[in-house]
Amino acid sequence: MTAPVIFNRRFSKSELNAMIELLENQTECGYLDRDRATSFLNLQDTMSFVSSVKDEIIGGTIIYRDRTRQGMILASVAVRNEFRETSAYSVIKSSLPFFKTVAIRDVEALIPENHSEERLGFPGSLELDHWTKDILGRIGFEHKDTLYAYTIEIPDSVQMGRVENQWDANPVLEKAKSLIWDSCKTAGLTNSYLWTAFDFATNQDTLRTMTFDDSMKLISSIYIVGTSSIIGLIIADDDFIESGLVSRQIAQLVRETRTRKLVLPLIGKGQTDLIKEIVDELGGSHKRRSMTLMCKNM
Repeated sequence: MTAPVIFNRRFSKSELNAMIELLENQTECGYLDRDRATSFLNLQDTMSFVSSVKDEIIGGTIIYRDRTRQGMILASVAVRNEFRETSAYSVIKSSLPFFKTVAIRDVEALIPENHSEERLGFPGSLELDHWTKDILGRIGFEHKDTLYAYTIEIPDSVQMGRVENQWDANPVLEKAKSLIWDSCKTAGLTNSYLWTAFDFATNQDTLRTMTFDDSMKLISSIYIVGTSSIIGLIIADDDFIESGLVSRQIAQLVRETRTRKLVLPLIGKGQTDLIKEIVDELGGSHKRRSMTLMCKNM
């Protein structure tokens, strides 16, 4: 089949409703909620691109530039089904940098291992639809790591002992960044998705930090959508994890929301034992699914 002639351009911030419609109608999971999706699209370092054939929009992409790690993520790809075979390659590739720069060393993409598994809509999860995996491989993306997403069902009947609320009154951002740099390798999260989660949590005022004796011990974020709590990131000092205080503080934070489900969309290999502790504290059942982190070096 001959590929149609495609015109690609960057969306302006005033055109974001069209991008929202693409997310809603041309991706498997749509968006989590319109306000949160719009907020992500309006971030300073978010770029949206649209592809058209004969003035008809056929698809688009969302890119987030991670200034801290000097990388980018492919946060969403939406292409109309009838154009995926002939045009998706061009839609995706046209939105990527053409060469390496001082500010951008690689681009990452996160793909669910199984396309049939339930996941959060954009931007609760920044996974691409499973069908994009083969196309990304053709563009030059390679397997980098395996990450996990957890869903924990929380029973009504479990009683928890309370721990003192020791969260900082306001997030301590620079110390939080230092702890992320120090702990991300152990957590298995040496990627731009972690920094994107940190940036968005900061923007949305959902970031929490915990400091003891002028030392950062725990970073997390939490927000509520419907009957679910969503924790966008967890990074903690190793000694603090071993003390058992991380799982207790996170479990209490979730309990205070009075929600019946907890979703953790970005968990590294080094955090699986911590998640088991949180599950035990909440007394619930859990499901884990795998995601493939792909990367294209520039």
